[in-house]
Amino acid sequence: MGSRGPRLLRKTTNGVLDALLQAAEHAYHVHPPSMSSLHDIVEGLKVSPQFDEFYRRAYREMMEVVEAEKLEQKRQNAFGRLIVHQLSGLLDDGTLDRDILPNIFSFIHLVLGDDAESYGERCHDLIREMREDLLDDFTWDAFYHAPQAKIILWHTLTRIATSFRRWDLRKDWFIKLMQYTPSTVSLGSTAFVVREHEHVEEPRIFGNHEFCAFFQALFRPLTEMDKADEEPFRQEFGSDPHHLIGEFLVHLATCQV
Repeated sequence: MGSRGPRLLRKTTNGVLDALLQAAEHAYHVHPPSMSSLHDIVEGLKVSPQFDEFYRRAYREMMEVVEAEKLEQKRQNAFGRLIVHQLSGLLDDGTLDRDILPNIFSFIHLVLGDDAESYGERCHDLIREMREDLLDDFTWDAFYHAPQAKIILWHTLTRIATSFRRWDLRKDWFIKLMQYTPSTVSLGSTAFVVREHEHVEEPRIFGNHEFCAFFQALFRPLTEMDKADEEPFRQEFGSDPHHLIGEFLVHLATCQV
């Protein structure tokens, strides 16, 4: 949830409170109302037809917020699916636990910074264009194989590789990040809810085996690049993957699954 929803709820609540004050001031000019009188005022406001338009307007504004946040989720989900698609086999066979997906997305955002949002918007725009062109023939596989989507994926992977210049330290940090189970779940930049844990919760298993399997699958589009992608990659980066991020790929090749 972003900040617009809570702001709108506060605005709506403030409107109701203002109406309560106005009703109390109108009914009692001199003496403050008793609790019984306040109760009567509140009960009257609950059924007052004067609030009908107020609530209709508040509902329309809330739906606008919901639709805007749905759009933002689609942007993020499209980019997330582009990344996680490389890991689908490991998630399906249980090598990787699906519970680590939020940690993976956190990692991507840490590496990319503001570019993560930009990539999300580009993926969303690409999907919209493809849906308009392909209509019912649109598939996610078509999106994954689109040249524009591949360029976004390649940039993401090369940024990740660059962040692993200090391989051992970064590897240990990444394993700890994947093992981490947050005690709160983020609902926005300043909103969190407490995550309930079972009394006896199995520790999340993510060690060297999972690390190697994760990155070897994630980087397969570069380590086992299709011949047709070699020239577009060279045009985009001025080099091939092995010259661009060779040190990282060497570490990855010797990683024992």
